[in-house]
Amino acid sequence: MKIFQYDTIDSTNNEAKRLIQQGEVPSFAVYARQQTAGRGRLGRPWETPTGNVAVTMTVMPPENLSTQSTIAPVTALAIYDVLKPLMRAEDQLAIKWPNDILINEAKVSGTLIEADRSAIYIGVGINVETKPEHVPYKTICLSELAEVKADQLVKELAVAFEKYYTRWQNEGFEALTALYNKRLFRLNQPLRISLDREKQTWQEGICCGVNRHGHLQLKDEQGHIKAHSAGDIDAPPQH
Repeated sequence: MKIFQYDTIDSTNNEAKRLIQQGEVPSFAVYARQQTAGRGRLGRPWETPTGNVAVTMTVMPPENLSTQSTIAPVTALAIYDVLKPLMRAEDQLAIKWPNDILINEAKVSGTLIEADRSAIYIGVGINVETKPEHVPYKTICLSELAEVKADQLVKELAVAFEKYYTRWQNEGFEALTALYNKRLFRLNQPLRISLDREKQTWQEGICCGVNRHGHLQLKDEQGHIKAHSAGDIDAPPQH
């Protein structure tokens, strides 16, 4: 995958769209050492200080658009592969559904997927040198565990993503579901999912992993399993 690299940019996502308008054809990646106007989930601002990873990988939209939702878990598998060699013996690396990566239950990476007719834009952020402090969840950066170079990480991520993406194209997400579930945060443990954050509506159950559509399955006290296509998850509060 060709990588366009910049020292500072407004947003790797915006630049990927500009490159496509100028005739560049996916797949390619845009990587910036510093991002000044990035966006996270729900349009939240997402600044990337120097030394962290902000990269947008682009691919052509799949012929079957219904499979698009499983690109996020495919990306999570690639990020997991790249981070795994950096872990110490005591560190717990996990994928938090749908697309965050946790080390010792603290967020180290997140992914945001956007799409238009020309491409799917896979925006990945990884805390390498620094981590956001004023956020309502635990965060961690890779420099707390090992010496890491962001430039090298991006190259490794592009290679790992292409490997999984090719398999996903050829065999579908079904071929990767078991591996994804093996790496999943709180598999076979109690979990809760927010159905409406505004109203603080949560549903609790035992995490049964994802299905072939990438939807999270929760089993309630009656043994019924319900699949969720979206929502924020966390561990249930201790009673």
